[in-house]
Amino acid sequence: MPKVVSSSTVSSSNRDDDSNRNQLHVYYCLCSEFLLAIDADLRALPTRRTDNAVIIDNTIRTYKLTAAQQDPVALKRGEAFEMQYRYHCPRCQLLIAYETQPERKVGHYTYIVDGSLTDTQGTTPSTALLEPAAAK
Repeated sequence: MPKVVSSSTVSSSNRDDDSNRNQLHVYYCLCSEFLLAIDADLRALPTRRTDNAVIIDNTIRTYKLTAAQQDPVALKRGEAFEMQYRYHCPRCQLLIAYETQPERKVGHYTYIVDGSLTDTQGTTPSTALLEPAAAK
């Protein structure tokens, strides 16, 4: 019987422990559906003054949003109108995010609705149950 020789390859990379640059952050809908993986903590990103939505800059952030797009909505903001192309949870239809361009990631920003996501599956963020006026 022939002798069987096997080999294996070991690969490793040096990781800078002080840098969280390559760390992915995972976020879930309030119904526990996985919806967002992003290279930054949402709590560290800037928020929009008009509705306290988290601003994701599409030119510098890497992320995957699995929410489903639905019909656009026109909102009056002061004297102007804003078109929102909205993304909802595919399981419970909760509004998760919106953009101002009809195609995903074509515009400069993606906005995550305040209180719509949680980083721990099965828990609700404290801002999720507040009325929009009270969330300010």
